[in-house]
Amino acid sequence: MDAYPDGVWFVDLAPLSDPRLVPQAVASVMGVVEEAGRTVVDALVGYVKDKRMLLVLDNCEHLLHACAEIAGPLLRAGAQLKADRDEPRAAARRGRTGYPVPALAVPDAGDESDARRSRAVRIDAPVRRSATAAQPSFRATLANAPAIADICRRLDGIPLAIELASARVSALPVEKIAARLSDRFRLLTGGDQTALPRQQTLRADRLEPRPADRAGARAAAPPVGVRRRLDAEAAEAVCAGGDIDEADVLDLLTHLVDKSLVAMDADGSRYRLVETVREYAHEKLDESGESDSVRASHLRHFLELAEAARPELGGAEQARWLARLDLERENFLAAHAWADREEGNAERGLRLAYALGRYWFTRGQPALGLRLSSEALARRGAQERSAARCRTLFDAGQHYCFTGRYEEAQGPLEESLAIARELEDPKYVARVLQPLGMAAFGRGDRNTARAHMKEAVELARGIGDKRELAAALNNLAQMHRIDGELDPAEPLYAHAVSLAREIGDRESVAIGLLNLAMVSIGRGSGDRAHGMLMEILAIVDEIGSRPVGLGALDVAAGYGAWREEWEYAARFFGVAQAQIVETGLQRDPTDEAFLLPLVERARSKLGPAAFDAAERTEGRAWSYRQGIGEARAWLARAS
Repeated sequence: MDAYPDGVWFVDLAPLSDPRLVPQAVASVMGVVEEAGRTVVDALVGYVKDKRMLLVLDNCEHLLHACAEIAGPLLRAGAQLKADRDEPRAAARRGRTGYPVPALAVPDAGDESDARRSRAVRIDAPVRRSATAAQPSFRATLANAPAIADICRRLDGIPLAIELASARVSALPVEKIAARLSDRFRLLTGGDQTALPRQQTLRADRLEPRPADRAGARAAAPPVGVRRRLDAEAAEAVCAGGDIDEADVLDLLTHLVDKSLVAMDADGSRYRLVETVREYAHEKLDESGESDSVRASHLRHFLELAEAARPELGGAEQARWLARLDLERENFLAAHAWADREEGNAERGLRLAYALGRYWFTRGQPALGLRLSSEALARRGAQERSAARCRTLFDAGQHYCFTGRYEEAQGPLEESLAIARELEDPKYVARVLQPLGMAAFGRGDRNTARAHMKEAVELARGIGDKRELAAALNNLAQMHRIDGELDPAEPLYAHAVSLAREIGDRESVAIGLLNLAMVSIGRGSGDRAHGMLMEILAIVDEIGSRPVGLGALDVAAGYGAWREEWEYAARFFGVAQAQIVETGLQRDPTDEAFLLPLVERARSKLGPAAFDAAERTEGRAWSYRQGIGEARAWLARAS
């Protein structure tokens, strides 16, 4: 009020349907009387020309042209007049600024302390008034807080939606309201009967758009999940079709963002539908008959992205591509699910599962990678002995090996090898022989394991593939190390690290360094392991590889025992054990042969009680990030 001595004037245009009545509504609020021979607009112009005032036109979206017609002459006439209207797209025009009003804060799932703090869960302001008006005895308690939190979370913090849900407490306990939100459009009606119709039902307030909005809603619907997001490139590729041209997609999405039907991330890079709007958009998409074609476009786009990423996950841009795939996890899972439901997508499903195999491993989720590969292989139409099946069988077998299930790995890997030989693909023969050798070794068949590893090295060297050769050399060195043959193992590891550095494969560099560090400790020259561990932890920070981080914790435990810092050895072993339980990743027999004797030595020196206290009470209580941070700090002190 201090800024506007002649007043702040609020004009609610929601009740109006006739645009000709807008000037009269403004004049009525401001107390301006029409004069004979002059229009209402003329009278308003004469009134504001010497005033310093603010005029707010609210709910004018359905009367945009009429509002523009009156705002123009008023702004020109009153040098100190400011006018504001709630039409969001005006923010893009010169001299106008939009202020996005966020939804209420909602708690994360499972966080009861956050739930109690959340504004939405406290149901204050309009929510408390609505609930207590409907049921005066209603109280928010610790007992019903989880249900309240669930309601607020599933309604995305939209105040009107929460208020309409709160009004139902006169007939239903909050637990029942939460359970019935699957049919939220039927449930969220009623409320204050004196309110405008658009405020008595969620569907009327937000979700009965005009034709352009309906097209935009179909455009936004493909990412079929609560929090799934699309960037601009994906939106254009996925949403175009039917009556939506690719060139129009961004305009449509911008319109929906302006209407708060689509949310944009803070950095403006990705779009998502809030859950309530998503359900409505899918309802409309299904009614349009376009849902199958839209989901097919979604699958094609994210298959292309995954296949582009796969070779990059072993190159110099590894960290950047891993970060990009992190953003699309939910989209990849949605694409996989659609391949499972749509007939004829068997080959695409196989290709998608294989393309993402290394990603799931690097992020420490071998069980998920195995599930997706197994489901893709079991689909009708996926049994043809093709390159796609060969590669996905390899991926499934490799994930079995990562989780220590060597007997189960043998079948898919042998079938993959047979198909690779039928296709006369030496690169893939070399690739499959490596996990097949690991599986043989895990079953105790060392002769077969060595034979597979040697053949893989020869094939990779023959075709000149540095990536395959580095992996094959590393695996052959494992065969030597398990038998205590450190002299032939060390140069093989060193050669593998050198090749990995040449091609920029940071994860393979770290794996080779882990093995070299174990060789150094095994030789009694553990000081060499210190610098290797520091570099390995730097790579873990760079690319976020969970298997490499787990290996680093194991080697830190062994290095601690070598330094006779027994408590540190126990703690790092403890956090590594906790990570094995969490991720399902297993040590291979070679690494166990290195680590377990050192751990037993630490147990003997500390005594069982002190060792267990350090390992279980301290180490296993650390999170993965804490463990990595403690290892880094310890190594810095040890230097």
